[in-house]
Formats: sequence, C-alpha cells, structure tokens
Amino acid sequence: MARRAISPLIATIILIAITVAGGLMIYSIFLSTGGVLGAKGQVSVENVKLVKDSSGVVTFAITIKNTGNKPVAANGLTVKLAGQDVSISLANPLQPGQSVSVAAEAPAIQGGYVIGNSYTVTISATFTDGSSFADSIAVTCTSA
Repeated sequence: MARRAISPLIATIILIAITVAGGLMIYSIFLSTGGVLGAKGQVSVENVKLVKDSSGVVTFAITIKNTGNKPVAANGLTVKLAGQDVSISLANPLQPGQSVSVAAEAPAIQGGYVIGNSYTVTISATFTDGSSFADSIAVTCTSA
C-alpha cells in the first residue's frame, strides 16, 4: 500500500498561514505592552502667584495641569507652600489635559511671608493606578 503526502503547494500555503498568524500574535503582544509602558503620570504648574497686600494679607494662587496620560485620582493632589498644606479638593479624577486652579489665603508660616523672598511649592499627585509623581518649584512673594 502506497502512502501519499500533501502536495508541496498546500504545504507552502499552510507554512505561510502559520508564519502570518505568529507574526500577528507577536505584533499584538508588543503593541499592548508598549501602551502600558508608555503610560506616564505627570502634572505641571501652569501658573503660581504669592501676593501680599498692604494690609498684610497673603494670597496664594496656583493652576496645575495633568500633562501625563493617566488620570489623577480624586483627592489625589497635594500642594504644600513652605511646608504647609494648601487645600485642594478634587471631586472627580483630573483627566489628562485638564487643569485645576485654586486661589486662597496662604497658610501661615513662622515669621510670615516677606516680599521678595522665594518659597518652595511642592506638588504631589497620586494617579488612579496607584502610581505617584512629585515636583517642587519656587514662588517669589510680590506686593499687590
């Protein structure tokens, strides 16, 4: 009894199909991994002011923008001026590209704010995936 094999044409088509399917699987894996690795949490200060008026009242204003591609968790944003907390409340997550602005009386510090002096502003953000980002900048106290 003679054995018969598949024709060379059909074998070639099967090998090409297996190669294409394997290539598509590898492409899909790399594409999904690249999206996860490319996720970045970052916030930046768009505007910051510290103003002392003639009566001695000091006003602090800041605008923070989510410049990454992950949302900042609700109540995941912390701002400190000269080591003192500034109240920022996010009811909803701060989506990529969105900004939040706060203007309030500056928290009291020992010795008070002096016009012309610089003070450190520290921004910390916690993102919805649990990662975090922190940055510090300086703001100079100006007169009204």
